[in-house]
Amino acid sequence: MNAMSRPSTDVSKELPSRETIDPAVLEQASLWMARLWSDDATDDQRDACLQWRQAAPEHERAWQQLQAIDGRLGTLPSHAARSELFEVSSPLSRRHLVQWGGVALLAGGLGFGLPRTPQWQRQFADYATGIGEMRDVTLSDGTQLHLDTDTAINISFDADQRRIHLVRGGVLITTAKTTDARVFSVLTREGLSYPLGTRFSVQQQAGSTHVAVYEGRVALERRGSDERTTLDAGQQAEMSASRVMPPEPLDPTEIARFQGRLVAESMRVIEVVEVLARYRHGVVRCAPEVANRRVSGVFSLQDTDRALASLADALSLEVVYRTPLWVTVKSRRDDKS
Repeated sequence: MNAMSRPSTDVSKELPSRETIDPAVLEQASLWMARLWSDDATDDQRDACLQWRQAAPEHERAWQQLQAIDGRLGTLPSHAARSELFEVSSPLSRRHLVQWGGVALLAGGLGFGLPRTPQWQRQFADYATGIGEMRDVTLSDGTQLHLDTDTAINISFDADQRRIHLVRGGVLITTAKTTDARVFSVLTREGLSYPLGTRFSVQQQAGSTHVAVYEGRVALERRGSDERTTLDAGQQAEMSASRVMPPEPLDPTEIARFQGRLVAESMRVIEVVEVLARYRHGVVRCAPEVANRRVSGVFSLQDTDRALASLADALSLEVVYRTPLWVTVKSRRDDKS
């Protein structure tokens, strides 16, 4: 099952011809992309990749060919879509993706783990959202899902169970009100969440699963353990590979992110920037001298350029756009305090 539709178009006529690009350049582009798709990519690597792309037109053409694998550039928010770096036509079908198999296998064989990258996970998920995108989905049993930015999920419903596999990102779930004898669960890397007539959110983080309960109850069960920790409405908890942390009171601003807003209450600038970075393509950096300054306010996650401008106005900061995809928040030149 794959809920993402594919346009019926001849992609080969719209994308630059890969035969005109030196195979060695394609190889370099695939290695750069595999590095940047990994979760531990550094700013230095992103900067070096940008310099490589700008070094020759053929480098950029090779990058554009591989970038089309993502298949979601048509839904980019305006702040990213206006960049020439992302002007790619239609998404590649799985048939076209297979034609790139040699490049993908090359990158994977060199240890960069291409199938574990965000683009790869989103491409083959049952439901997915790109960076800066949110999506509502209603499942066959009536369960309602709200997918956060950069999220990928797979659905497995059969005669005995209803399971959502959260591959990456976050999802707000409102379970169906109708009676269904099949067990409902959400699978993440760390374990399972079993809701009991509820509304709750699950987020797959780097080394843990975050669960927040707004209505009803949710039982958490780590992989390899039979013990369950139950969260009541108004509670949240972190589940790692080794333990489930004690439940804590729910952060009332948590659900606002699924509504496209970041509610900051005495939040550090670096924390605000890190959240906004999840909702836009490219790199958002924060200068050390402003990282620990604190701000309160409501910022849009659907228009991160406006959010950055609001942050700058609130604290008299400066937002410097090196390119639309490379942004730095820093002190104003006339205010180095």
